[in-house]
Amino acid sequence: MMNTHPATGVITDSKDNEAIDDYAVKPVAASQRRSAFQIALVTAGYCITTSGLFTGAAIATGLSLFQAIVAILIGNTLLAVYSGLIGAASAKYGVSTTLLARHAFGRSGAKVISAIGAITLLGWYAVQTGLFGETIHAALPSFGVLSSPRVAALWGGILMMQTAYVGYRGLEMLSKIAIPALIPLAVWGIVDTVSRTDGWSALFAAEPSQPFSFTEAIVLTVGSFAVGAVVQADISRYAKDQKASWIACIMGYVIANSFMIIAGAITVLATGSGDLPAAMVAAGLSIPALVILIAAQWTTNDNNLYSASLALSNIFKMKKSKIVLIWGIIASVFGFLGIVDYFIPWLNVLGILIPPIAGVMIADYYIVHKRNYRFGEGTEYSQVVWPAFAAWAGGIAAGMFIPVGIPSINAIVISFLAHIILMQGCKKFSIPAKLGLAIEDTDGY
Repeated sequence: MMNTHPATGVITDSKDNEAIDDYAVKPVAASQRRSAFQIALVTAGYCITTSGLFTGAAIATGLSLFQAIVAILIGNTLLAVYSGLIGAASAKYGVSTTLLARHAFGRSGAKVISAIGAITLLGWYAVQTGLFGETIHAALPSFGVLSSPRVAALWGGILMMQTAYVGYRGLEMLSKIAIPALIPLAVWGIVDTVSRTDGWSALFAAEPSQPFSFTEAIVLTVGSFAVGAVVQADISRYAKDQKASWIACIMGYVIANSFMIIAGAITVLATGSGDLPAAMVAAGLSIPALVILIAAQWTTNDNNLYSASLALSNIFKMKKSKIVLIWGIIASVFGFLGIVDYFIPWLNVLGILIPPIAGVMIADYYIVHKRNYRFGEGTEYSQVVWPAFAAWAGGIAAGMFIPVGIPSINAIVISFLAHIILMQGCKKFSIPAKLGLAIEDTDGY
């Protein structure tokens, strides 16, 4: 059976063999597209993670609870906006982040972006497995060596590889089971934890122990999911239309991610630790805590590995499933080695380094190419688009050195403007912006 995608006019086979490899280097078939609710569920699963609890705990030490909530909502609104812009482009064409990057950065240039994205995502995978190990130890301290932080990080990382190996269908299947269970249990845990203290009024009246600026709290929030927002295309490419992608981004970031970070802020103020599962265990809610722990980590970390595998598929001519196995094991070993110890510095780096990539891609699609890309056999790409790299570098510099505003947003805005100015300058002065030529092969590589 043949299908025509309503946005692009691309004719696709509903039984396309590419589905087996999850459309790693080709547009998703029209017959495989999902509804807004289905995409939102996977996006929410990606955003809900126990690392968000630790981000919220860090924010609550520096701001009052009310200020923390406002900063968290602002940060996640910013994430929703730039993830939504990238996600809408991917939904129109059914392509991943790394395929979108082929137009903005060039065919070879996109491999550089893919490598950086993959390394970062695999780093996140290792960080998340480390956090998984720590919280398993807190929840099940009597299980001996299996629940020791390092060993639990290793077997947790191998466990979370399974749905990434299956592909998008695996992510979706897990989210359908985990999210409806996780949210009510988390709400129950928060309410129960607060009920054991002096109540909500006391939490809102609490003074921060190590005050820092409102802007720093927004930076931490954006940094906590800076990479996730950039690679939203890897989820949104399965959306049936651009509206479905936007709905998913709002639900995933503004609602789901904010919920988890705020939960961490509340928990640290109530117990002295932002570890909600540990607080629930202390209150005698071991099984619900374990469900939250496993569901939150799994639905996020399989997405990290999934997106990393898509990025690496843009570099290596190898089946995505094999990439998942090889790199999933490597990242799990790094989790075992304790990369989680560098969690907060990692957030601060990501809050500046990764968002400028989004700025370049948004500028290229919406302004430079006026929402008009092409994908598939015979598509012509440049090998390298040097203004994109110059704009990216400018964005990083802006994030690091502009003393006012929010560094992550400064980085996005400057890279966005720089790419437009440089591309228009090249056109005006007849300077080649696009170097070399590459034509997409029949196999998508």
